[in-house]
Amino acid sequence: QVISEYHLILPPHTSEQTEMRYPATVMPPPPRWKGTQRHVSVADYEPEGLEVLMRLYYPTSTSPPSNLFRPRYFTSSDYTHGLVHFLLNLTSRPFWVRTLAGVIYMCTYCSAFLTDTIPASLDAPPLLLNNVADNSKQRLPVVVVSHGLAGSRNMYAALCTSLASQGYVVAAIEHRDGSASCAALVKSSGSGRSRVTYKPYVHTDGNFKWRREQIAKRTEEFSAAIAALTAAGDGRGAPRNIFPTSRFDASALDGAVDVSQLVGLGHSFGGVTVVAAAEANKAITRIVLLDPWTAPMGDAVQATSVPTLVVNSHKWGQNLRPLYTNATAVWLEAEVAGVLHQDFSDMPLRIPWIMAKSIGKGTVDLYRLFDFKLSLMHLFFEEVAHAEQSGVGGDTLAAALHAGAVELVDRYRGEMGIQIKSSFSEANIKTGDLAARSMS
Repeated sequence: QVISEYHLILPPHTSEQTEMRYPATVMPPPPRWKGTQRHVSVADYEPEGLEVLMRLYYPTSTSPPSNLFRPRYFTSSDYTHGLVHFLLNLTSRPFWVRTLAGVIYMCTYCSAFLTDTIPASLDAPPLLLNNVADNSKQRLPVVVVSHGLAGSRNMYAALCTSLASQGYVVAAIEHRDGSASCAALVKSSGSGRSRVTYKPYVHTDGNFKWRREQIAKRTEEFSAAIAALTAAGDGRGAPRNIFPTSRFDASALDGAVDVSQLVGLGHSFGGVTVVAAAEANKAITRIVLLDPWTAPMGDAVQATSVPTLVVNSHKWGQNLRPLYTNATAVWLEAEVAGVLHQDFSDMPLRIPWIMAKSIGKGTVDLYRLFDFKLSLMHLFFEEVAHAEQSGVGGDTLAAALHAGAVELVDRYRGEMGIQIKSSFSEANIKTGDLAARSMS
């Protein structure tokens, strides 16, 4: 049960304000989700021997503490430094620019440390839900998240928290390939103890050969995260957590997770990472891509072989035809006008003034975009799971996804321009049925 501390008043879209209950100070749940919102906990987890760091977001019965004791969005000033370094490439700047940048990122960190938290507990035990059919404990489905350039394990905390509140275990990877704004590394000291050091973002802009090497490293980390969670679910037991600052006992995951419907989710560079990971690891059964950056792979991007949902900003301009051409699984794409690439992350919500001044600002209400994005994900998860359970064919699933998306888009008419494309509409266009396309 969600307590009244988490009432959220949203900016009005009509003459009346809307009050919604949700255990987050950032975003409400989408109306399509009918389940009870649950409290959320986060935990940093580095499974022994697998060389991957992830932040787990998962449902718990433990209510979040007061704001002072909640997990911080920026866990270290190294992360705000990393974001500024990503924007300015501080290594090539004169001393006065680096000094000014230092003031900016330290002020941002200090302000965020006091006010910007994740509305969750830290290292609390996961909550197993009761199966209505036989009152047994229901395992939690898994989503593995890959961040974009300058991202981190907290970059999509609003999305991860939202999914966790609906019963998912979300594993947000912090990639150590040089693409994160800052990556936490575990180093052993001479005394036998471990400590955390930080690796800043590595500027390699325009060097697609290096980007492809990063994709290979990221794919390995994605598979390592899946391996740890699979071990927790199949009886072997989750590998021990060796991250020095975390008190999370990984054995709490044993028997608690279900990887049979594992979702790979990625934004930007994380999108092409998920595509590559799905090709390499057959444990991934469906993928969600948010403004995927496919340029580093060019025409070498693999055609989708698992059900795929893509949510794009209108002017992102990536060529996704290689993803769809010769696809062997259904796909659905929603292109939203008035949205910028960074609007899929938490940054415009948490540091809106800095983002608007440095990168720009879209015209779409971010609360409504977030609501649409989550509602579309829920439709996608729901229809794909139903198709698997009932054994219906791909054509039936493609038609159901397209029809559901068109119906959903109608709820946002007049607020957002949304174009729906899908494997169903492409098939019908080839036969001359142009009515299968929808524009809101």
